[in-house]
Amino acid sequence: MDHCLVFGARGHLAQSRIIPALKKMGCPYTPISRREVANLDHLKDEKNVVAYMAIPTHNFCENVEPYLDIVNPTYILEKPHGHSKYDFEQIKDFISDNNINVIYNDHYLGKDILKWIRTPARLESIKLKLHECGDMNERINYFDTVGIIGDMYQSHCVLLFATIIAKHLGVKREIILKELRSIKPEVMQLSRSLEYNGTAPTQCKISMTYKNVYLEADMAKMVLKEEKNILINNEIWNLNEGGCAYENVLRQIKAGNEDFFLREKEVDYLWDHASIISC
Repeated sequence: MDHCLVFGARGHLAQSRIIPALKKMGCPYTPISRREVANLDHLKDEKNVVAYMAIPTHNFCENVEPYLDIVNPTYILEKPHGHSKYDFEQIKDFISDNNINVIYNDHYLGKDILKWIRTPARLESIKLKLHECGDMNERINYFDTVGIIGDMYQSHCVLLFATIIAKHLGVKREIILKELRSIKPEVMQLSRSLEYNGTAPTQCKISMTYKNVYLEADMAKMVLKEEKNILINNEIWNLNEGGCAYENVLRQIKAGNEDFFLREKEVDYLWDHASIISC
């Protein structure tokens, strides 16, 4: 990665995570706003250009189209990859039709704790607690489109389950995701914060069982106290321990380590699983 285009450069993700990480790494970047088409003629001959899509992926096609004949970067697509399985299929068709190089990312892959976690010989349960206190009214258009399940469960939670189980069993994550896709989870709780002005649920608890391992995800937005941890049997792991996940992701991109990220088939499996949830 010799240069990075940052789509959605005025947004919260770009301003608080992506651009500071790029500056820290000393990587040159060009901010791109959705409000106007940027002049990228100076990058026509650049070979190692990456475009970080700090925008909802379901807006990917319309934002990229004006630049297709100017630059040909590798696009980093952040979760959720679309807002439904059908939407993801449309995005894949657009990518294929225009011969676009993409990397499917979930920044939770950059959590240092995933490298450090150790599972007991007998794995009985994995319980996730993902409580965030940020004001979702500032992102109401996005959040009302995807809701708490699309924003947190569909990729973050299922990916954490699969990564931990795969590490425990010594198999590839894709194998676990393929098996999880057909397991229908139980929605134990679904509610909306009184402080939220939109229509989507902001709190949810979901559970399922995978080969005698109980899996539970407790998710909430706009709570008073932020808390993110993983309870494996009776041992608690702090999900936020370690460095910045986005910086870790960008360093993997710079190193050209595409195996670090999600394969297209894995995203398919994540959507297969989310599509069978009954709310």
